[in-house]
Amino acid sequence: MTSTAVQERDVEFRSGPVTLRGWLRTPATEGPHPLVILAHGLGGLKEWTIPEVAAALTEAGIAALAFDYRNFGDSDGQPREEVDHPGQIDDWRNAVTFATTLPEIDSERIGLWGTSLGGRNVLAAGALDHRIRCIYAQVPPIGSVPEAIPMMLGTTSRDEADRILADDLRNRALGAEPEYVDFPIGPEYEYDAYWAGFGEAEKRNWTPHVTVASFAPSLADDIRPLLPLISPTPVFLVVAEADAYCPPALAKPAFDTIPGPKKLLVVDGHHYSVYTDFKDETIVAAREWFVEHLVSA
Repeated sequence: MTSTAVQERDVEFRSGPVTLRGWLRTPATEGPHPLVILAHGLGGLKEWTIPEVAAALTEAGIAALAFDYRNFGDSDGQPREEVDHPGQIDDWRNAVTFATTLPEIDSERIGLWGTSLGGRNVLAAGALDHRIRCIYAQVPPIGSVPEAIPMMLGTTSRDEADRILADDLRNRALGAEPEYVDFPIGPEYEYDAYWAGFGEAEKRNWTPHVTVASFAPSLADDIRPLLPLISPTPVFLVVAEADAYCPPALAKPAFDTIPGPKKLLVVDGHHYSVYTDFKDETIVAAREWFVEHLVSA
């Protein structure tokens, strides 16, 4: 093949009522290229870890398309920093549709890379959309953890969490601005080592909070019933042994319900360890997975 330089350009596409924005990198080979679409987790942006994964992919001859969800980063949508759970799953499917319109992309070879809440999203998208050739889901919250919502809302009581959510819904119905939940910063929080390494690019669009309504119960909270529907799309699942958000006690049995083809990687860390202590290992694993299913297959 004729060698060219790795190319990057900004892209935008519609997802329902909003415009999403991101970038497309194509490798130093002739196209049309296989493609991996990438997005982050709850409050995460396309500048977080994703450029490093994309670099590994383009070196392997795979294009990478990264985007910000609706209401986040460079994408449109209101209220800002509000997680629209069903909307994010639609964002993935609309990203796939957009990719199929690009002449430099092979529409028959499109994979998804999602991490944290993005991992949940790609599994749900894969159950609904069989245009997707393969899936890599990293530490995804795939089932309900009863203490998770109260914890994120700063309480240990589910009744108090329900009251906080109900008050926010009522106030917004009366015209009030949305309430926000700040992510506390400090070395006692397990995400601190990850966030402490952020540079100007990662911080450019980052506000360390999300709306209270981001934690309202949603039909997308528990996707275990969808997992058998992913087949025959290959799935790679990454689980962290000390993950409080996607505990192995949920993730491993859920993995067993995926008919296959499938692969499981278990790392000896917490939820954010995949971006720090195990970053190199997980990037290599993702690259090899996508080479196997998008290049070599």
